[in-house]
Amino acid sequence: MSQKSRIAIDGGRLFFWNILPILLTAAASILSVLAGGDTRGAAALRLWAIVVAVALGALLVAKGIRDFRWGRSLERARYDAVRELHNTLGPALDMMTKMAIVDPAEGIARRALLEKIAEVCCGALVAMTPKSAEVRAVVFELAPTSGLLEPIARFGRRDVPRTFDLSTTAGGEILSYLENASTTGAELYRDIRKDAPTGYGGDRDRYRTFIRAPIWANDVVFGMIAVDAPQQNSLLSGDKLLAELVAAELATAFALAAS
Repeated sequence: MSQKSRIAIDGGRLFFWNILPILLTAAASILSVLAGGDTRGAAALRLWAIVVAVALGALLVAKGIRDFRWGRSLERARYDAVRELHNTLGPALDMMTKMAIVDPAEGIARRALLEKIAEVCCGALVAMTPKSAEVRAVVFELAPTSGLLEPIARFGRRDVPRTFDLSTTAGGEILSYLENASTTGAELYRDIRKDAPTGYGGDRDRYRTFIRAPIWANDVVFGMIAVDAPQQNSLLSGDKLLAELVAAELATAFALAAS
């Protein structure tokens, strides 16, 4: 559906549910006044006033029923969203609990759990961004000793994510972004052909919109989570908030793996 069609439909709904009752009320009042001043057509005018009043009453009843159902639907949608969030991120929380009781000396086991948690979180992000087709989510780990930002998990579109060299222009921009994670937060770029980070080195042909959110806790930056899609403007502000939530959960997993 085109944007013009949506505007026309929304305008029609606004008129029907909000403006039309006002017009009907005014019409009924005018007809009543006219009926009082016109003795010859009083009967017909009163009849029309009654018809308008009945139509107004029916419309108000229908509006009340609609508002009640809309309220119920909104409440149901809220609980459905909470249930979906629990179902998609619950396994990652379970694995973090398991990681917490793994002996710190078993670094390989903790690392394997971290990568699995990152994969589950990527899957959750993809599952909860249904408005955008061919979404991909990637978890990157910051490795200052090697000077790289490396992907450790991904889910969704099968494009292979790149490894960023932090000494390059693109890598330096990302590093600067992550170093200011506590004040910057997640970022949404709706159309990278019109607006992109300074020195952006991504593939503008494979995807047009992306979100990035820092993975950090207690002033320690562990990496970044990115969500991208081929269609511009297909990721929304709500998706950015979701990426921030998942990044916060991943920060706990990274901290446990490092302890």
